Amino acid sequence: MTRIKTNFVSYNRNWVTVKRHLPIVIKPLIASMIVVAIWRFIFFPNNIYFNKFAAEPIMFIILPLVAFIYVIFAGIATTSVFDQYKMISKCVVKKDLDNFLIYRDEQLPIMMHFLIAVPTLILITFVMLFNFEGHVFIAMATLFSVVFMLVLIWVIAAELDDFKKSIWFKAKIPKEWFEIDIDEYFKNK
Repeated sequence: MTRIKTNFVSYNRNWVTVKRHLPIVIKPLIASMIVVAIWRFIFFPNNIYFNKFAAEPIMFIILPLVAFIYVIFAGIATTSVFDQYKMISKCVVKKDLDNFLIYRDEQLPIMMHFLIAVPTLILITFVMLFNFEGHVFIAMATLFSVVFMLVLIWVIAAELDDFKKSIWFKAKIPKEWFEIDIDEYFKNK
């Protein structure tokens, strides 16, 4: 019986799937642990946090506004890179070099990266400066969760945006496709 070769790893023989995806999880994990350590060993012992007077407008006005802006632009970025990912994936499966070359060098503009990075940093900073009133484990769990999710979204969007380095595409795209000069290729067509 012939086994059908799928375009994805549908099994985990020899931990293949885990090994391929571990870097995606490790980056936000490390970032989360660093932020939690900074809060635990610098902010908490030195009582660095917003006072009660500042906490209310921050929690009910600034954080929701920044989070709303983040959701909009992170959604746009993620949708954009996922659509491009699907196009590139179709080109690779169909061996469609022409369309592949059209999308090969496309990436999110740097301004889009700023529109995601700035709200991310504001959200993380404000959560770090929130007064958890001595509830160390709640603070650490909150910080870990917030940072992990924000960084995970960033890492996945970056992986999908740069498929030349992406773990999902490395083995699938013929190396010579990356060496083609796009201008020369389409000029000769």
